[in-house]
Amino acid sequence: MDFVRLGSGASVSATGAVVFAIALSAVWNGYASLYDLALAGLGIVVGLTLVAAGAALVVLDALRTNHVLRVAGWNALGVLVLGIVLALVAASPSVSLPPAVVADVLGVSAVAHVLIGVNDVRRIRVGELARERQKLAVLNRIVRHNLRNDAQVLLGNAEGLTAELADDRLAKMAETIAAKATGLASMNEKLGVFQAAIDHDPDAERGVDVREIVSSVRENLLADYPDADVELAVPDSLAVRADDKLAAALEEAIENAIVHTGGPVTVSAARSDGHVEISVTDEGPGIPEHERVSITGDTEITQLEHGTGVGLWVIRSVVDAYDGTVSIDTTDGTTVTIHLPAA
Repeated sequence: MDFVRLGSGASVSATGAVVFAIALSAVWNGYASLYDLALAGLGIVVGLTLVAAGAALVVLDALRTNHVLRVAGWNALGVLVLGIVLALVAASPSVSLPPAVVADVLGVSAVAHVLIGVNDVRRIRVGELARERQKLAVLNRIVRHNLRNDAQVLLGNAEGLTAELADDRLAKMAETIAAKATGLASMNEKLGVFQAAIDHDPDAERGVDVREIVSSVRENLLADYPDADVELAVPDSLAVRADDKLAAALEEAIENAIVHTGGPVTVSAARSDGHVEISVTDEGPGIPEHERVSITGDTEITQLEHGTGVGLWVIRSVVDAYDGTVSIDTTDGTTVTIHLPAA
């Protein structure tokens, strides 16, 4: 049990309990007017709010123990400062402080300082996330650099072996190595798109013509897969808020359909309630359930529950950057639909 966390949350709840008790006593002992009753009522509400806030600080997983301790420290500061002021005022023989006023002043001060503490923690967390993001970006660049270089070395040597080896079995093994090296190079490109999606700048978004970008992606894929059958059903004058990364997401969706089905692929688009839906439909067996739910967000992503397809993660990361969503329907074949805000 984390006693520091428990004690920190309990201190905030205890502040609320004291405020609640003082305000309740003011009601219990009688009140001179509705104004006095309103003051006491405010103290009761504020007290209960602090009690709930203390409990929330203990159970919320988003806050680390040092964050909870920091919020509790701000609460203690607010109570201490206002407590000293109230004590000095009460020491004057010419001043009389009703219990309801004491409860309200202490309670409001405590709530204000708890909010200050929460904002302080949020500011610290933003800084921590920025530093973690910078480290991940550096790590990503290092990994991609090494991955690209190693893939090129493997590919070059494998192609050389394939041309020189007379043994068919060894030549086949060399071809397999070359194919894996090509896959590693492709993964390097996908990781680059993934990093670009993480670093997405909303100010760089613009109106992107859906038919134009889909047609361009189709032409590029047909150059690699000349036997593919990719049909377009995209109307003119249909635009979304996006940037160049959208092409990478669409390419992943369409290429995935081409590679895993071998049959016709249809790309369609339509406007619906301020959004544009871009669908890629094939006649294949569908995307595995564990991949589908992690990409569409139907389940929580954990160390044990996650998708392994880099291409699918490229789609989700890019679409998330545009505040869009991804849905997958496997009722009749497979339809991957990207929902994006219309331009």
